[in-house]
Amino acid sequence: MFTLPFSVTLLSLLTVLFFLGFGQRVLDRMRLTDSEAVIILLVMIAGHFLPTVSLTSRAALNLGGLIPLGVASYLLATTSNVERRRAAGVTLITALLVFLTDKLLPLQPGVLDPVFSAGIFAGLAATFWGRSRRSAFIAGLLGVFLVDLAGMVQLWLQGVQEEITLGSGGLFSSMVVCSFLAVIITEVIGEVREAIHLGGNRDG
Repeated sequence: MFTLPFSVTLLSLLTVLFFLGFGQRVLDRMRLTDSEAVIILLVMIAGHFLPTVSLTSRAALNLGGLIPLGVASYLLATTSNVERRRAAGVTLITALLVFLTDKLLPLQPGVLDPVFSAGIFAGLAATFWGRSRRSAFIAGLLGVFLVDLAGMVQLWLQGVQEEITLGSGGLFSSMVVCSFLAVIITEVIGEVREAIHLGGNRDG
């Protein structure tokens, strides 16, 4: 039986919910038009079906992994210089935290599993660095990619002779999930902080 990857199912659901208006506010905060948001979702879904190609005897590239990089590049190119610097900072913080937790914590699935941890770190970092949804989304994508790239370089330096794939299916799924998780976390924390602030003003 043919089963769709989890992130494909998630993105398909997000697309449907978007058309129903569920994600309108978050997408507006990211300064995306309706058509831009839908195109990004559909392109990221399509990335799951792209093949892996061998570059050398020791390196391969999953073409689907290029899709999130293209999306991140588009979001960076269509924003301000201030936002680009903020997104770069949040991305580096996210990648560093994922790398450190992956190396220092026990290898057991949990809340800080690399599949989700980048989204958590990106959401928190973006919240406290200007509450930027766009930076959260970009860091969720690029933070995962940078950690995978660092792992690939580390394997090369260790002399591993097997073919190493950059942008594997698992990485692609993690990039997709973490980007949306980061935005959701940033949005939820921001809404809670606003609600507490408004509640305090009413009491006053």
